[in-house]
Parts: sequence; C-alpha cells; structure tokens
Amino acid sequence: MYLVRPVDFSDLPALERLAQQAGIGFTNFPANRDRLNDRIASTKRSMQSTVNQPGEESYTFALIDTSRNEIVGVCGLEATVGADTPFYSYRIDEVVHASPQMQIHNRISALFLCHDYNGISRMMALVVDRAHQNHVAMSLLSRARLLFISRHKERFTKRLFVELRGESDRHGFSPFWDSLGKHFFSMDFQKADYLSGVSNKNFIADLMPRYPIYVPTLPKEAQDVIGVVHEDSDKSAEILLEEGFQFRNYVDIFDAGPTVESRLQDIHTIANSKVGNASTKDDLSSYPMHLIATGDLDNFRATAAPAYDNHDGLTIEIATQQRLQILEGEEIQWIAL
Repeated sequence: MYLVRPVDFSDLPALERLAQQAGIGFTNFPANRDRLNDRIASTKRSMQSTVNQPGEESYTFALIDTSRNEIVGVCGLEATVGADTPFYSYRIDEVVHASPQMQIHNRISALFLCHDYNGISRMMALVVDRAHQNHVAMSLLSRARLLFISRHKERFTKRLFVELRGESDRHGFSPFWDSLGKHFFSMDFQKADYLSGVSNKNFIADLMPRYPIYVPTLPKEAQDVIGVVHEDSDKSAEILLEEGFQFRNYVDIFDAGPTVESRLQDIHTIANSKVGNASTKDDLSSYPMHLIATGDLDNFRATAAPAYDNHDGLTIEIATQQRLQILEGEEIQWIAL
C-alpha cells in the first residue's frame, strides 16, 4: 500500500534518484542535490510557520511504498509564484489584421510573453517511479495535495494552476524550443530547462523576445506541439481534468506544454471531501477505495484504502489506522477514489 507524507532530509537520496529518472522537462524538480535539499528545507520552514495569507511557502510530499518502506514518488505545492522574479508564460491570443479596402479580415493566433500567474498558487513536480505508475498511486499522490490544501485554505490563493510537461524526446529535443527559444538563448533545450530549475530566472526576461510571436510563422513541427501534453504526463493530466482543471490558453515558454487552472471551490476533491471520525473493522477488501488524510501540517498523512461512509464518519481497516498512525475516533478527511 501507499502513504503520502511531507519530505524529510533523510529522503534526499531517494529524491535525487527520482529526479534523475524524471529526465528533461521537469523544471521545478531538477536533478541537483543542492536544489532538492533546499526544497526539503523550505518544506520544513513552511510547515512550521504561522501563515495568515499565502506567501513564499512551498511544500513537498513523498509517496511511500509501505510494503518496502521505499520512496517511489514526489509532488509539491507553492503558495505563490513570482515573488523573486516574474513567473513567465505564453498567453495564446488572436491579433486582427484587416484591410477594408481589400476586404480582408484575418485573425492570427499569437503568443504573448506574460506573467499573468504571478501571485497564484501552483501544483508542481509530480514524479512517480515507473514501476508504480498505477491508478491508485498516481491518484493518491496528486490528490493528497488537494486534501492538504482543503485542510489549510488560508495558506493558498483562491486559484490554483499546474504546468503540464510539453513535448520533448529522451535526448532533449523539443520541437517548440528548437524553432523558437534556442535562437534567443543560444543553448539547447536540456540546458535551458536545467538552468531554469537551478538558477535565478532573470535570464529569461533578459533573453526572451518581447514582441508577440505569430504562430503561423513557426515551423509546422512547433505549431503542432503547442498545448500538447507529453505522453509520460498523460495520466497526471487526466487526473487534473477529472478534478475540474481547465486549459485557459497559457503554455510554457520552453516546451509549450499546457497550463491548466481552477478555482479552489471548483476542484472536486476540495469541494466534495468529508470530515468525520475514524472507526475500524478487520477486513473491508470488498469496499470501494477512498483517499484518506489526517494530521496537521508536518504530521500530515494520506493514504488510499478500502473504506465505507457510516454516516457518523468513515470505517477503515485496522491496517489503514496503523498506516496513518491514528487512534480510534480520531478526526480524518476522505473522498471516494
């Protein structure tokens, strides 16, 4: 079975392994020991801080295979983006070119460099070991963050967004970057992606074109991948769409992967999860799976297990109770998987 909890410094080797496995395109989870250590430290600070409104806090969670006590996944949240340097995206919009004399009226799609997501909360860096990319593990890891947000709404903004990985191959070739970005950055996609994850992002503003990019002027290979999700991120995208996230015509400036967003009140897990007390029984294997969370901040725990709603709370197995380290009658939060 699986358990989600906040990361600790002892998790660093496992996070390094997952970052190496994730490969290119995960800008916010770079294969860099110092940056991963910083992410753990930031989680520790954020969990211990008193928050009245969202700021620079970030939270990283590990997915544990409890049968082997092994970390097999990682995901994260940022309370806001763009505090130090603007958070850049391309907004897809239309430009009208018309000539009444010629009776020509053209609407042309264009990419506008913007930082419209500055100050908004985001979900980031969902990485799962390939051997554990099943429905239960992926759903638990992705949605556990939403249960955490539900328990601590004051720590996040009323909107939430996610950047999905765009098209690139295992050698680091991105059709979009090759057609656009590399001409301004003078480096390949892999290096630009890595630098964006480990260095100050001011270089993006210094080098990116400031004028609209007319989509029809790009090679067809680049046009075809704008807003397209990398095949390795299809499962993550499906979970988010099921939760109510929608594409609002924003894409990543490096690989043109789509950005999806939602208001917290419209997200399925946040809007429909329940809170009550835990009771236990021996064997519930015939009952449906539920996502179950407990704990406050640094002792937050979430798991997926068979259970049933008993109208006064949730009945779970004794093994689930032990995994969550809770007592009979303790308050929990849940939603059917």
